[in-house]
Amino acid sequence: MPLSIKQRTDLVKCYYQADNSIRGALRRYRWQNKLRTGPCSEKTLRNLIDKFEDTGSVRDKKSTGRPAVSDIEVAEVLNESNEMSKENVYGMNSARGVARRLNKPITTTWKIMRKTLKLYPYRFKRVHQLLPHDLATRMDFSLKCVAEIENDEHWLHKILWSDEAHFDLNGGVNTRYFPNLHCQNHFSLLENNDSS
Repeated sequence: MPLSIKQRTDLVKCYYQADNSIRGALRRYRWQNKLRTGPCSEKTLRNLIDKFEDTGSVRDKKSTGRPAVSDIEVAEVLNESNEMSKENVYGMNSARGVARRLNKPITTTWKIMRKTLKLYPYRFKRVHQLLPHDLATRMDFSLKCVAEIENDEHWLHKILWSDEAHFDLNGGVNTRYFPNLHCQNHFSLLENNDSS
C-alpha cells in the first residue's frame, strides 16, 4: 500500500530525529504510532530519503507520458456524441465523426467513448419487411422445394445457394460502416421493402 503524504513527512522527520538512521527512524515511527510492523521497508525509506534530499519534496514526481483525460474532455465528447445522434435520422454517431467535429485525435476520442463512457458500436441487422402476401409466396416456394426433393434426392445439390446481393441507390443504409454507439445493444433492425 502506498504511503500517504503525512506518513512520508513523519518518516522523514523520524529519520532526522534518529540521527540519520534508517532503522532508528522506523523504530521511532512505529513507537510513535503504536505499530508492530510497517509502514514500509528499509529500502523504501532509503529511497524516500534520497528523493527528499534530491528534490526537497516527499511527493511523487509528475509521471511522464500522455496526460490523463480530463472530465471536461469526457463531457465534450459525450455532448457532441448526443448532438450527432439527434441530427441523424437513425440516431447514429461515430468516434471518427466526433473527433472530426471536436478537432481531437481519433484515438483519444475512441478511448473516451470506449473506456470512460462505455459506448460500444452496434450495427444494424438488415431484414426483409414481411408483407401480408409474403406468407403465401413462401409457402408455395416451400411446397415446390419439397416436391422437387421427393422427385430427385440430389436436387438440393444442384442449386447454388448464396446470400442476396443488395444494391440500393435510393438512400439505403450501409450497415457495415454505419455504427450505432450505445451502452447496450438495442437489437436494431432495418426492414427492406423490396416490393418496389
